[in-house]
Amino acid sequence: MLFRQKGITPRDINVFGILAAFFVMSIFFLGCDRIHQVLTPVDSTPNVPAAVKIGFIYSPSDPGTTRNGAELAVALANEAGGIDGVPVELLIKDDKRDPALSVQHTEALIAAGVLAIVGPDYSDLAVEVGAVAQQHGIPMVTTYPTNPKVTRHGDFSFMGAYTDPYQGSIMVSFAVQELGALTAAILTETGSSYSEGLSHTFISQFSAQGGTIAVHQLYEPGTTDFTEQLMAVAAVNPPVDVVFFPGLGSEFPLAVKQARSNDFGISAIFLGGDGWDRPDLVEIGGEAVEGSFFANHFSPDAPLAHLSEEARQFISAYTARFGIVPDGPAALGYDAASLVIQAMQRATEVNPAAIRDQIKATQSYNGATMLSHFDENRHAIKSSVINTVKDGKIQFHQFIVP
Repeated sequence: MLFRQKGITPRDINVFGILAAFFVMSIFFLGCDRIHQVLTPVDSTPNVPAAVKIGFIYSPSDPGTTRNGAELAVALANEAGGIDGVPVELLIKDDKRDPALSVQHTEALIAAGVLAIVGPDYSDLAVEVGAVAQQHGIPMVTTYPTNPKVTRHGDFSFMGAYTDPYQGSIMVSFAVQELGALTAAILTETGSSYSEGLSHTFISQFSAQGGTIAVHQLYEPGTTDFTEQLMAVAAVNPPVDVVFFPGLGSEFPLAVKQARSNDFGISAIFLGGDGWDRPDLVEIGGEAVEGSFFANHFSPDAPLAHLSEEARQFISAYTARFGIVPDGPAALGYDAASLVIQAMQRATEVNPAAIRDQIKATQSYNGATMLSHFDENRHAIKSSVINTVKDGKIQFHQFIVP
């Protein structure tokens, strides 16, 4: 009776029940779908990668600090938003200074999807890595290598450091113009493209500027007794003004120490290349290396007038992160990674060819060091310094603009 009074029949009740059940079921399934979306978000930008990958190949522990610099560059870039909001991931490989292992690492990094490679740390390894990078069309920016042959395989290879002919010419000009040197002795490590290349530049340019190479001696890698070589230097009369010693390993500070001993008493000023930038230089050479000079890429104690704001920020951030002041290799690792990251940020499309083009187009880069541009061989035209050993530590002596 009640239902009839309301105008509702039993048939109506059945219809309403079915509709209500359908409504409840719809709400239930809709809710489940929304819960599923919360737990497994729908990717609205499926073409955006989780990270932009950069490969990094280095040689610990000598110089080793290139890794610190590269890691700092990536960390600072990610703090600033990465590449258009996508973080940068640094895939790190230790090549143990083995060319074959460097090649293996390069192939593995490319297979892992890196868009660029930073490193390696040595010229002989960089030549091999450059060949693989060129084959796959992946840009490579080296850290520490200075041999101009590094870029010979093609337009995907770039040098983050200055070349041996450049630093060799710097040391010749310094010897002649600042020290007034007229005669020189050369000590060269056999089989080292670095030592041989620098020696060749020094000999040719020192001679061209009116100097005389009085003696040129060779030594094998791993040599600890330099009696034969130092006897030849000590026998020159009158004594030579400078000894140019472009070494990379621990041999050259031992040789300088031996040269200063009473057995030889060589008083000439010792000169070197960037290979002298070793944290153990004074530890190995002791007082014997005092008063020596060498070319380098960077000095943390350069006057503020010679340090850009970016360089000061680099020194501050590096010291805070690692608890030590940065050296030349650290600066090179930082700059090489930063050059790649900045090229990625400028590229309209983040792919290897576009990144390569933007690296090549780099102008007036300011980081730990200053880079004017890359020349036609993709060699860096950049700032440099001459450091000295004074009061038992490596100190800044002179700044040279690019």
